[in-house]
Amino acid sequence: MQYGYFDDKNREYVITRPDIPVSWTNYLGCEKTGTVISHNAGGYMFHDSAENHRITRFRANGVPLDRPGHYVYLRDNDLKDYWSISWQPVGKSLAKAKYEVRHGLSYSIFKCSYKGIKAEQKLFIPIGEKVELWDIKVKNNSKKERSISLFPYCEFSFNLIEIDNQNLQMSLYSQGSREEDGVIEIDNFYDPDMYHFITTSFDADGFDSVRDKFIGVYNTETNPQGVIDNIMHNSVELGGNHCGAFKKAFTLKPNEEKRFIVMLGVGSLEEGKRVKAKYSDFNKVDEDFKQIKKFWKAKYSKLQIDTPNKEMNTMINTWNLYQSETNVNFSRFSSFIEVGGRTGLGYRDTAQDAMCIPHSAPVRCRERIEELLRGLTEQGYGLHLFEPDLFNPNIPKKEKRPSPTVKPEPEKGSLIHGLKDTCSDDALWLVASVCEYVKETGDLKFFDKKINYAEGSVDSVYDHLKRILDFSAKQVGESGICKGLRADWNDCLNLGGGESALTSFLHYWATSYFIEAAKKLNRVDDVEKYTNLRDKIKEACERVLWDKDWYIRGITKSGKKIGTSQDIEGKVHLESNAWAVLSGAASRERAEKAIDAIDTYLYSEYGIHLNAPSFGTPNDEIGFVTRVYKGIKENGAIFSHPNPWAWAAAALLGQGDRAMKYYNALCPAKQNDKIEIRESEPYSYCQFIMGRDHSAYGRARHPWLTGSAGWAYYSATRYMLGVRPDYDELIISPAIPHDWDGFKMTRVWRGGKYEIEVKNPNHKQAGVSEIFVNGEKVDKITPIKKGSKCKVEVIM
Repeated sequence: MQYGYFDDKNREYVITRPDIPVSWTNYLGCEKTGTVISHNAGGYMFHDSAENHRITRFRANGVPLDRPGHYVYLRDNDLKDYWSISWQPVGKSLAKAKYEVRHGLSYSIFKCSYKGIKAEQKLFIPIGEKVELWDIKVKNNSKKERSISLFPYCEFSFNLIEIDNQNLQMSLYSQGSREEDGVIEIDNFYDPDMYHFITTSFDADGFDSVRDKFIGVYNTETNPQGVIDNIMHNSVELGGNHCGAFKKAFTLKPNEEKRFIVMLGVGSLEEGKRVKAKYSDFNKVDEDFKQIKKFWKAKYSKLQIDTPNKEMNTMINTWNLYQSETNVNFSRFSSFIEVGGRTGLGYRDTAQDAMCIPHSAPVRCRERIEELLRGLTEQGYGLHLFEPDLFNPNIPKKEKRPSPTVKPEPEKGSLIHGLKDTCSDDALWLVASVCEYVKETGDLKFFDKKINYAEGSVDSVYDHLKRILDFSAKQVGESGICKGLRADWNDCLNLGGGESALTSFLHYWATSYFIEAAKKLNRVDDVEKYTNLRDKIKEACERVLWDKDWYIRGITKSGKKIGTSQDIEGKVHLESNAWAVLSGAASRERAEKAIDAIDTYLYSEYGIHLNAPSFGTPNDEIGFVTRVYKGIKENGAIFSHPNPWAWAAAALLGQGDRAMKYYNALCPAKQNDKIEIRESEPYSYCQFIMGRDHSAYGRARHPWLTGSAGWAYYSATRYMLGVRPDYDELIISPAIPHDWDGFKMTRVWRGGKYEIEVKNPNHKQAGVSEIFVNGEKVDKITPIKKGSKCKVEVIM
């Protein structure tokens, strides 16, 4: 069953049936101001933090779906009939009204045709502004003149979402509204620096800023009393629930169209007046929308592919990159799942996000990397969840706004937690992120940049990385395997005093990255020291973690191995087996067996399961994972984030057919005609898909803000298609299906444009025979002059 289609030419997903079983969302905003908006125009707007600076209100997990939102109501004054441009909240019969939604790159367009009136609402946030624009067009396609009233509407939130949800005596009595010169301002007695406004390009016939006046106390957004009665109250009040609603009555002759702009933004009354003056000029609106298009073209043009796999092209060229960029920009806590109850950066997730797209977002990736370096402790572990501004010496102390959820330890009075709250894998990801950034940009000086630790002392980036490796080298158990600490990547595998196979493999991987960097920087002593460390890690992994045909997942505090051939539950695990291969720690023979075990025990038509069989017996020594329902999230679900690890591992072994089989199973675009099963967006990777041990097998949940996005992009482009930068060359080493004749890629690297064509005349899965640059045979591809381009031919 399909609810829409991909418009690859316009880089949009077009929804033709709005009665989707779950919210299909999009993100507006390319900087710090953002909006999460659904296919029903439901959602919320925020600035910088979805927790600490919320602009509009949203009732998460509510019924009806997606309430409230950024709505536009239309009323036929002769018929006394009304509807919304988006299907919801009014919800006209789909037999009588036609709706279309176009989710694009940082914009969404809602279209409706009803009783001869065609209307459109385009939402986007201009670059350089803290305002969301609603570009509205209404056209009369009937043969008679029509009398229409237009009602734009949103509900404002208290700034701090924790207070808005839990402390009504604060949120209802510390916020007020006023109106002046067509601008509604929402102030905040609790925080006078946070004002919001809504205004319009037209002179309104009336307004309401008190929600209950416009909606009515026994009505909902479906049937607002103000629209029914065609009356506004010009209401303002100090305290209470606030909204932004306007009315504009107008007539339309046959075939006549009128345009209106609504502006919802951050700032005081004066800022609202400035914005009103600017965007009452429709040319300014059009110019700024073109800038959004230009902004994204500059990003996606850095890497474009043309392969025999149509859905792979769609995802890599547009949607996978877009989702990865959204993760880097907005982190994790602004979605319909993470609705602002937490804030700051998750250490491991942010590090991986920044690793995956330095080619399209080098500045933003570097900013994130520097924030993580400041969130590293002098001992060498990362703060699992932290507010980056608190550790940035460049931000004046008075401007640092700690989250209400970031609480210092009472005995220390510090924002720096101890080992009991430390995740063993967090900082190891950062080593690769730093190195990948330098390989992409060529910025070797970054290794020597001085950056503070969380405690305040200053060191080079290079020495930060050494502290990370040294910390993991110290935190090992009796067998020589890294301790799991509070948890590793799998937050529900709480090994406590136990040991983590995944962390040891990551330690090996990160150490390999560092050795490469040390060689490039000619740090001879460090090359020797960390090569010896890497050998020690490998010896322990191969001695302790191998179990006949696959690698175990870890060891409990009491010494019980997790994930052995003798286990009935949790027999085989994806993370340890994929990373044994991807890290390079496993021998060739064991690596191939590990991938075979993944294929035999974990693969399914919807992706690779995290573990199998699911745990069914509670065991707190293994962790909370044993108390999660079978087939959900960490317990036997198809957890998307580690799936691309298996793609990359298979590709490293030259198994192009298998890597593509795994890719296709998880690919959202390939499930566009299975929405009755998938339910979630076919343009976004989700955190997990219900596993085969669950009754809802194949149902996808938690879209957008997941590490699945970055890794899917990274594994597909750098390992399967095989184009990856190194310090001095652009490596091309594909692992593709044997039935491909080849593929093409355009790749911008260090300012040079590489037009790559890979030919596979012998239908191999891997292995490069010859490389030609501009017709000349070469041994390696070196950087070309910035602004120039070359043709690269690769013969497999």
